[in-house]
Amino acid sequence: MRRRIAAVGMLAAAGVLALAVPAQAATGVLVVNGVTHQNPARGCYPTVSPVVVENLTNVTVDVYSAPNCQGAVTREVAAGMTAATVGFSYFVN
Repeated sequence: MRRRIAAVGMLAAAGVLALAVPAQAATGVLVVNGVTHQNPARGCYPTVSPVVVENLTNVTVDVYSAPNCQGAVTREVAAGMTAATVGFSYFVN
């Protein structure tokens, strides 16, 4: 009986892991202040102001007025666009 319970528990855990959605990376190149990032992972990154973003990925990049992607969004840089703005962090969607 214990083996059956353990087997059922292991199957349930495997099912949960199989359904977990991994973090997705953007596809393409993101250039921030002259630094190239190939297929950047989704998330928040620090930068210095002013910031120039060349977004050659398939996702939008949001530039924030404060560190740690806090404060107001100073610019949304759509896929395929380049923008210069002020900001101290950016988020790859």
